[in-house]
Amino acid sequence: MEVTQKTLAECLGISSRQIRNLKNQGLFKLEDGEKKYDLQKCVQEYINFKVDAETGRKAFIDKEKVAAEHEEIKKQIAMLKLRKLRRETHEASDVEAYLTSMLTAFKNRLETLPAKAAMQVVGMKDINEIIKALKTCVNESLNELSEYDPDEIDGMAAGTYEEDLEDIEDEDSEEEDNEE
Repeated sequence: MEVTQKTLAECLGISSRQIRNLKNQGLFKLEDGEKKYDLQKCVQEYINFKVDAETGRKAFIDKEKVAAEHEEIKKQIAMLKLRKLRRETHEASDVEAYLTSMLTAFKNRLETLPAKAAMQVVGMKDINEIIKALKTCVNESLNELSEYDPDEIDGMAAGTYEEDLEDIEDEDSEEEDNEE
């Protein structure tokens, strides 16, 4: 049997406003597009809600949920640290600084390209030789963009796995000390 919010409130002996509040807390869910509540389902949900509130089970479940979320966050942090150790990920600020430096150097190299190329092709008469010389100059400039070294991005030389693991464990123990 489907009922309106007002009828549901009357059946449960609470106000329509309380129905809205409970709905915001996750009770009395409506399917997309529906405007009426399933009375049987809502009554059972309300009974379970009241029993949980009386026995304190809800508070215990909330604490478990928070602890589980905390553990999930710790797991995600550990995964990020592992990816950083493996040089699979970098800090955004490190990448930004690295790219800025690399692109500035590339820009400077491109700006000097015409003068360098002109010196190499001056006096050449064969179009194929000129094209080859220009391609060489351009490729030298482009090679600068293709050089990627993950150690340059974060400014850290890659250590051994054991050294990096010790660093992470030290950071973790410092974080735990700060939490307490």
